[in-house]
Amino acid sequence: MAAAGLESVSFRYVLDQMDSMLTEEVHLLGQLRSSLQDLRGELDSMRSFLRDVDAGGESNVMRTLADQVRELIYDMEDLLDDSLHHVRHTHRHGFVGYLQKIFYNIKHFPAQHQIATKIQDIKAQLHSIMMRRHRYSINLTDEGSSSRGAKGRLHNRHVAPRFLKEAELVGINKPREELVELLVNGKQKMTVISLVGMGGVGKTTLARKVYDDERVKGCFHCHAWIPVTPSFTIEELFKSIISRFHEEKSEPLSRRIDVMERDQLIEMIFDYLRDKRYIIVFDDVWHISAWNEIKLALPDDECGSRVLVTTRIRDTMGESYGHVYNLDPLPQSEAWLLFCKKTFHSISGGVCPLELEGISRDIVELCGGLPLAIVAVGGLLSNKEKTSIEWKKMQDNLNTELAKNENLEHIKIILSLSYDDLPEVLKYCFLYFSIFPRNYPVTCITLIRLWIAEGFIEGDSGKTMEEVAEGYLNNLIDRSMVQVAESYDYGRMRSCRVHDIIREIIISKSEEENFSKSLVKHKPRMCKTIRRLSIYNTKEDVLQDTSFSHLRALFIFGPMSKTSMHKFFSGFKSLRVLSLEGAPIKTFPVELGNLFQLRYLSMRNTKINKLSKSLGKLKYLETLDLKGTYVSSLSQKILKLQHLRHLLAYHYNTGRDPPFYYTYGVKLPKGIGALKDLQKLSYLEVNKDSAIVKELGNLVQLKRLGIVKLREKDGSNLCASIEKMEQLRSFSVTSIDINEHLDLKHLTSAPPFLQRLYLRGCLQSLPHWISSLQSLVRMRLRGSQLREDSLEVLQGLPNLAELALIQAFDGAEICCGQQGFPKLKILDLEQLDSLDRVLIVDGAMADLRKMIIRNCKQLQRVPLGIRQLTNLKELLLIEMPDVFVRRLRKDGGTERPEVEHIQKIQCYDNDKFVEELS
Repeated sequence: MAAAGLESVSFRYVLDQMDSMLTEEVHLLGQLRSSLQDLRGELDSMRSFLRDVDAGGESNVMRTLADQVRELIYDMEDLLDDSLHHVRHTHRHGFVGYLQKIFYNIKHFPAQHQIATKIQDIKAQLHSIMMRRHRYSINLTDEGSSSRGAKGRLHNRHVAPRFLKEAELVGINKPREELVELLVNGKQKMTVISLVGMGGVGKTTLARKVYDDERVKGCFHCHAWIPVTPSFTIEELFKSIISRFHEEKSEPLSRRIDVMERDQLIEMIFDYLRDKRYIIVFDDVWHISAWNEIKLALPDDECGSRVLVTTRIRDTMGESYGHVYNLDPLPQSEAWLLFCKKTFHSISGGVCPLELEGISRDIVELCGGLPLAIVAVGGLLSNKEKTSIEWKKMQDNLNTELAKNENLEHIKIILSLSYDDLPEVLKYCFLYFSIFPRNYPVTCITLIRLWIAEGFIEGDSGKTMEEVAEGYLNNLIDRSMVQVAESYDYGRMRSCRVHDIIREIIISKSEEENFSKSLVKHKPRMCKTIRRLSIYNTKEDVLQDTSFSHLRALFIFGPMSKTSMHKFFSGFKSLRVLSLEGAPIKTFPVELGNLFQLRYLSMRNTKINKLSKSLGKLKYLETLDLKGTYVSSLSQKILKLQHLRHLLAYHYNTGRDPPFYYTYGVKLPKGIGALKDLQKLSYLEVNKDSAIVKELGNLVQLKRLGIVKLREKDGSNLCASIEKMEQLRSFSVTSIDINEHLDLKHLTSAPPFLQRLYLRGCLQSLPHWISSLQSLVRMRLRGSQLREDSLEVLQGLPNLAELALIQAFDGAEICCGQQGFPKLKILDLEQLDSLDRVLIVDGAMADLRKMIIRNCKQLQRVPLGIRQLTNLKELLLIEMPDVFVRRLRKDGGTERPEVEHIQKIQCYDNDKFVEELS
């Protein structure tokens, strides 16, 4: 079971907090110190106990005991948080410090005594659990449940190829042919081909179809199919390889391989395969360490040998070892064909009845193109009464069906393997997706901040917690467990999601482990203490008469009853995460100041316009998200938030004629430079406040900085501050007026890792330091009034992928020289009133994929040289003159041959689609 794995985060937090209190809080009373020391030793035993349970199988007794231990660990975590609130204070030395300590102990004696009593109670409960364990004589090792569980998992994980025999008839031809081509043709050097995809997508089915293909069989001297179990030893794997080759040739196998050591087995395989053309399929490899061992036994005599590996983990091999073939879920059309073939096989022609088509397509969409899920769900529905009511019930209760229906159990087993293989620290991170609604794209940076606020992220020397968390997210993506939902045009990942079927598995796991609970239009059933709660689109008073004193995270999605709101802000002493995005509140509740454990607070897109002074009590707050609110200034109380890492406070003017600075920021008090942990600050309004511009130089950890309403006279101070921000990745600055000059020439050394730069204001010429931005990926210039010779410096930036010039260029011609813009993928030219000619020299912009031309009234024709941009896939024309558009039409457009290679050409009038020209 997974309980022990999930305890790693809570255990780590509890033990770290206890150690901190015992070593740092020297003023702890003897009773409390003694209680902590006793419990510290007890918890070490509990950790070993839960690890044994994790390895021991699915005993109901053990599950019950483990669940009880887990709840006690949670209770201990809550208690320690409460304890730290009572016992921590500022230490002072000398006589004053002595008096302070006496006064403190007198004042807090009742609280410390009460805490010590609760600790003793938890210790007694843990002791009782251990006594029951021994009373029932549960011995995990002697029972052998671990080995039985492993065998069961091994059996079930290879049921997919047999179960998916129908699936190989749909959508498999193209990938099969491509893989056969990779195996039988190509270079003579031994090549590794990694077949990568999420569980249930059909990797094993496809690999078996390719392996059994006559063209492949006849091309190799030796063949071996090797299933790789998660718990294999390298010696067992080598013995399996030897056995398969001897079985194929009907050759006797020496019994001495049973006693051979690793090096002897390697030598035996190597000698057997020498000068032979062999193919070996390793099915379901999970770790690169396996390949590092395996490759030692495989000779490369340039006979055209091939190794095919199926894996869920993208970086198991890596491109350096050969070819990576990504197997994606079926497209909608093929998924529908497979579903009908399986579900309506008893109907002539396998046609879906008209009255079931709508709900059937919804079910197919829910399966997300996974052949395993489509065949399983289709097979189940084929035996059900063919009515929309019955099928709608199946759709609504898929999570329950996965848990209880034997026909769907293997889906859960196969997809759960990925979860079971996760390192302990990633299991909590992965389960966090159970909080969000279906098809909800989770912004990556938001997810990272939430993980940090919850305490899931372990420190790593030389890296910020955000960088470590980003590595965790990339790990989940590489394991095909999380999908990229949306990326910026220039390539950076914006949001992510999980497959619908995977989400059902996550919800099931989350309920098993009491990780989180979601309320959809109904009140909760309080069968367990709720730790994390998300509420979707409910107008009922779901929190009325319900206690959530142990709640750690609360999320609201969609509208909610106003009468419930007061319950959010009282009695939540353990709350670390509070997301009220879009909630119906207009004022900042004073009661929020009582949530002293709060790390993450989002009031995004609410109607509040002012913060309460009680905000200053949230001394552990790390993220304050006020984006989309009407808060225009923050008081001195913000300076008490010494752990603040991310401050977002801005909204956009959405009128038809917004001012030049259409982003409205927030005014900050003097002293903001004391918030040394700040990594993101956007947007700061610096209108007539030169002092705060100077203070920014103290925020040396900043990675993203946004500034609005900058005056020309403050440019030199801003440059002096920016020079100290060596970690800066994104910088946005807007002048106070379209005619106000952005004076940025005083920056002598630009931040070395700057990736995104947004300059809004008059420049006339680009600052000299622009040429040093070797890491710059995205650049947007607005109102710059640049001259014709100003753009030359941009062409040499080695990593620039997106360039937008909006009212930024006053010249008549833009000329892109040879080899200019080597990595540019997106070019956006907007409102360039004087531009009448764009020239792209052969070899420039070789990687350009998308071009946008908007409201350039003097431009009469497409850029000269556009025909050579062979990678250009999309051309968007917005508010362009009729003569420009006419020349590109298919029916006689004089410049049509220049753009014939572009797949998508569209014409818009003020963002409203007008005409398809492609």
